[in-house]
Amino acid sequence: MSTTDDSFSVTHDPIDIQRPSLKERWWHIMDTWKIGIIPLPLFVLAGALIAIDCLGGKLPSDIVVMVATLAFFGFAYGEFGKRLPIVGKLGAAAICATFIPSALVYYGLLPDVVVESTTKFYKSTNILYLYICCIIVGSIMSMNRTVLIQGFLRIFFPMLCGEIVGMIVGMGVGLALGLEPFQIFFFIILPIMAGGVGEGAIPLSIGYATLLHMDQGVALGRVLPIVML
Repeated sequence: MSTTDDSFSVTHDPIDIQRPSLKERWWHIMDTWKIGIIPLPLFVLAGALIAIDCLGGKLPSDIVVMVATLAFFGFAYGEFGKRLPIVGKLGAAAICATFIPSALVYYGLLPDVVVESTTKFYKSTNILYLYICCIIVGSIMSMNRTVLIQGFLRIFFPMLCGEIVGMIVGMGVGLALGLEPFQIFFFIILPIMAGGVGEGAIPLSIGYATLLHMDQGVALGRVLPIVML
């Protein structure tokens, strides 16, 4: 008598594992490998095109090229700051994206064609005005109307008291250190209270440039360190 039960025999059929197609691999790279918000292949392509223009001695200052150029350098330095140990989690990305380009221009390490085209773009288009309007209006419009009104009514008086006390304390400390009242108020206290870079330092520097008859870049250079640090 046979003791073998064929009903329990196991067949080892080969498992058909589908490998991802070339298209799926491409979109996986585009979705997961990024510098800032730019997919790595597009980032490399933008860098190559910018390098070719720089080697040719002419970088167009139109909005398409300038947006790609500013995004390339800004996200590159931001990614560098984000990957720094310890300080990368303490805001180093924003600091690197802000101060490294300034240092490169100061020490003459950026190609002249990049500096000239960027300067021409900012001065000829007034893109900062559009940026300020978009970021401020966008921030307000994205908030819930009821929460915005109720929150403003609740924090207005405490915020006003805090602003007044902050001005008094700031002026007192500055005077104790021997600083001029004008410098204390306009280039230390107000930048701190302005709030951030896009909604504070940049609009403030534009106003200072108009009222004090100084270059907007110089005004921003004096205001920005206080805001960032």
